[in-house]
Amino acid sequence: MAEPVDARLLAEMLDRHGAALALFAAQWTTAADDCVQEALVELARQPEAPTNPAAWLYRTVRNRALNASRAARRRTAHEQAAPAPRGAAQRSAGGAEQVELADLLAALDDAQRETVVLRVWGQLTWDEIAAIVGGSKSAAQRRYVHSLEHLRRLWESPSCPKT
Repeated sequence: MAEPVDARLLAEMLDRHGAALALFAAQWTTAADDCVQEALVELARQPEAPTNPAAWLYRTVRNRALNASRAARRRTAHEQAAPAPRGAAQRSAGGAEQVELADLLAALDDAQRETVVLRVWGQLTWDEIAAIVGGSKSAAQRRYVHSLEHLRRLWESPSCPKT
């Protein structure tokens, strides 16, 4: 029988994976920390600990982030349909943009970006990544290698200003 979820497990998951989980959720939503917190609360409510708590947390954070993203798109569409208030401030575009890692990651498709974040920042195994994104271990590895090659090409392109 699996052990119950206790404060020690929650603290360990937060310490080991908290920052990576937030980065993972940030692919889809600006409320990444909320998604991580909600997932940890949901883990605490489980009658017994999942077999692989880290993979369980990544899957739960992913689902919560996707839900938050859909809700934000609905909210934005609703707000855009309403008349704009008078004197709404216009954002001015100033200064040269600097290329950061987040910008390069944004150039990847969702599956590639997800795989890179899970592997590099989440430090998950290929089996864990395959279980989260679906597919086989070898497919996850191939996607990761292709993603890194794509990132390298973007970084080395002449149109990519280096900071």
